[in-house]
Amino acid sequence: MPHEKLVVEVENFKTQRSNTLVGFATVLLPQLHLRIHDLTVHEKNQSRWVGLPAKPWVGRDGIAKRGDDGKMIYAPVIEFTDRETRDAFSTRVIEALLTRFPAAFEVAA
Repeated sequence: MPHEKLVVEVENFKTQRSNTLVGFATVLLPQLHLRIHDLTVHEKNQSRWVGLPAKPWVGRDGIAKRGDDGKMIYAPVIEFTDRETRDAFSTRVIEALLTRFPAAFEVAA
């Protein structure tokens, strides 16, 4: 049985720079009839990667939890069960992002 490459289409991208964060993307996986909103797109040195959506970790008191550094703590919404698949997905999203939004990683002057 031939292994088909999963098609990844980036439908939308919003720039929002902060530390390694470059912005947020919405992707469509047509074969799965799945749209994923709010993927985080990151860049540091020569590395680029995406993170899956997460939600703030909220305590029983209804207040978002913060780490020792004062930053909010996030809980995964969905996750890959192995690194190889996660890395392959990230690579495909970055490729699709650069196809649809070639200037995504350019810093505005």
